[in-house]
Amino acid sequence: MSLFVVVLCLLLLILVSAMSQWKLLVLLTVLFTGAAVTLMWYNNKLNRENQDIAERKIETVHIVYGSEKRSLLKDLEFQEILRKKHGLVIKGEKTDHLETPGQDLRSIDAFWPSANMAASIFKSLDPDSQYETKNIFNTPLVFYSWPKVTKFLIRHGVVKKKGHRYVMPDLSKFLRLGKRTWEDFRIPGLGGPIIFKSADPAQSTAGLLTAGITLIALNRAEITDEKEAEAHLRGIRKIFGRMGKKESSADILFNRYFKQGQSKWPIIAACENQVIEYYQTFLRDQDKIRKNIRVLKPVPGVLSEHPLVAITEKGKMLLTALCDAEIQQLAWKKFGFRSGVADIENDPGDLKIIGLSEQAETSVSMPSEQVMRKVLGVISTVGN
Repeated sequence: MSLFVVVLCLLLLILVSAMSQWKLLVLLTVLFTGAAVTLMWYNNKLNRENQDIAERKIETVHIVYGSEKRSLLKDLEFQEILRKKHGLVIKGEKTDHLETPGQDLRSIDAFWPSANMAASIFKSLDPDSQYETKNIFNTPLVFYSWPKVTKFLIRHGVVKKKGHRYVMPDLSKFLRLGKRTWEDFRIPGLGGPIIFKSADPAQSTAGLLTAGITLIALNRAEITDEKEAEAHLRGIRKIFGRMGKKESSADILFNRYFKQGQSKWPIIAACENQVIEYYQTFLRDQDKIRKNIRVLKPVPGVLSEHPLVAITEKGKMLLTALCDAEIQQLAWKKFGFRSGVADIENDPGDLKIIGLSEQAETSVSMPSEQVMRKVLGVISTVGN
């Protein structure tokens, strides 16, 4: 390429010289010389960078990670940034929900779950170890619905529109509608109880968050102890019982919600990143998403946190790398993970129209592990 440019420049100079345009010849000579010097500098810079990458020792970091980050870890752009800028390659094994690594901890460098509760459980197994931990990403739990259903909820004071956002200031008000049916309100094409659908809390982080925020809403405040939770376990059982069969993951739930439409899935609960990742993956559906999906945010809400627990020095290197602003931006734009470590604006872009906001809404803490174990036990008795 460089040789081709040089030859072309020489030919132009010869042509201009033959035309006796000496002023133009001088100008072109200066311009071509500058271009040639710039091109040589750029080529040398690329060669140095490629040489640095080739000479740098690439470390393989062995991790166990929450399934919600599977697409990010497989992304080629993410892998390139990690390798070129930080000299790291991830070798990972997927885990689900609250499961913690079962293998010898000497074989892994870091644990990266999709729930802070899972990280706490993991650290409690060996409380004497000094792990370095930082929350890398957040993604709030939201409710997904449709324009007609959202208008109905606004009319009944369950949802309020604030700018381009749709918020649910009192989730308990919506839960009380569950005693009624869609037929009671004569909404064409809708039937059955007015209830949202959730992924199975025993198998899905989003499902667990849904159970937690439902319990909080029934209590009208944060759940501070098991005694507060006991009073609402029967209500939790009824709500999740009315849902019927529950999907094993939020991915499956969101896909069915979007493809099967309003009559089958009037409202679902899942994490915010679901719609962003779907939007970026299935380009042919982008217009349909902008026109038909509405994101309803409970206020206050709960967050799916993604803390990385660094076990070894290589785990700490990965923790530092994941805080890189370029990685944080990539994770938001392509996969919908809000930054947990950097002051980065989360511009929703085209998805502002469906209710995405620049910042996550205020959140409350999830109930304790002990409380959620009881909730899971009660929900499991209603079957699937």
